[in-house]
This record gives sequence, structure tokens and C-alpha cells, in this order.
Amino acid sequence: MGASSLVRNLSLRNHVSALKTQWNVLESSDYLRALRDGAFERDDFVETQLQFFAAVAHFPRPMAVLASRLPRPEQRLPLVENLFDEHGRGSLAHGHESTFRLLLERLGADTGRLDRGDFGPAVRTFNAALSGIGTCEPPHVGLAVFGIIEDLFSGISLALGRGIVARGWLASDQMVHYPTHATLDEEHADGFYRQLDAPHASDTRMARDIEQGLALGGHLLLGLYEGLYRARRERGG
Repeated sequence: MGASSLVRNLSLRNHVSALKTQWNVLESSDYLRALRDGAFERDDFVETQLQFFAAVAHFPRPMAVLASRLPRPEQRLPLVENLFDEHGRGSLAHGHESTFRLLLERLGADTGRLDRGDFGPAVRTFNAALSGIGTCEPPHVGLAVFGIIEDLFSGISLALGRGIVARGWLASDQMVHYPTHATLDEEHADGFYRQLDAPHASDTRMARDIEQGLALGGHLLLGLYEGLYRARRERGG
């Protein structure tokens, strides 16, 4: 790789790193801080995770729409690989929807509610936003939104998995779903970012759009967690 290519590739990644430093998610999130500090009651946490299931189940769908709007097969392929991972690489028992359902069962959740669609406005807003982005926004904006969500979710998954074990709610050998995302979603994020490196470096208008997409993705994911936490607190557990 030549020096100019390296500069171009670092430009977007440096912007992403600056955003993640600014957001400081693991310290600033009320949701994650309450889990870490022991202020999150188990029933309240499980309720928010039940709500989050709707986001897990929905996430591949707008991503599939976004993939269909990319004009070149080499652009679509990273998203197709991502979707294949979401669906357990052909083994649905290992798909992300299934592993999250298993996690909820192990936490003692009433998983029958999942099939009744008992979901509140925080997760419905998140899902509706991603559907609109996948369908209507310029593809490079969509790639930025989905990329930063995958990136942030990697670190959040690590914190959630550790928090559940630290609270004694599950043993480490019972933990599923989150350990996979803690590593896999870094790879997924890179697949989105690699498509954005060159346009971010070469086109000022596209760079602006990409950076706005990154900010939007962070806003949506972090806002979802804050919305779930606030709704549970307002109900008084």
C-alpha cells in the first residue's frame, strides 16, 4: 500500500476513533453504568433485553435492503457475508436471533412475549429508522450508519457479557450471543468502513454525508439503550 492510500484509509478511521472517544460509551451510558455498578435490578435488565430482541431480529432486514441497492457485486458481497453470519452461516440454531432467544431463556425471561410482539416505542423507533435508512438514504450514508452500529455494538456486547457474569446472573459457560458479537462485529464494521475509505477521502460532499451517517448511527444505537433504560426507570421496575 502506497503512502497516499494509507493516508486515505486512516482518515475515515481516525474520524471514527474520534467519535468513539467523544461518546465514551462504556462510561457515559446510563444503561452500561447501571449494569456495571450493580444498580440494575435483574428483572429490569431482563425486561430491557426482551425489548432489545426486536432490534436483533429486525437488524438484518434493512441491511438486506441496503445490500440490494449497491450497484456492484463487490460492494454487495461484504453485506451478504454479514447477513450469512446473522443467519448462522446456514445453521439457524446458531443465527443471532436464535442465540439471543437462548440467552433470554437462560436469564429466565418469558420468551413467549417475543412472538406476541410486546415491544415498546424505543425499539420500534430504532427499527423504523433503520428501515428508512436502508430504503431511502444514499447507500454510502447507510453503510456509515450500519458500520458504526456494528462497531459500537462490539464493545457494548463485551461489556454486557461481562456484566451479566459479574452480577452472577449467568455463569461464564452459560453466556451466549454477546461473546460472539464482541469479536465478530469488529469484522463486520470493517467491511462497511472499507467501502467508505475511498469516497470519504476523495469527495468532500460524500465525506460530509458519511460523517453525518456515522453520527446518526451512534445516535440511534446509544439512544435505544438510553430509551430502554429510561422507560424501565419511569415504570419504577
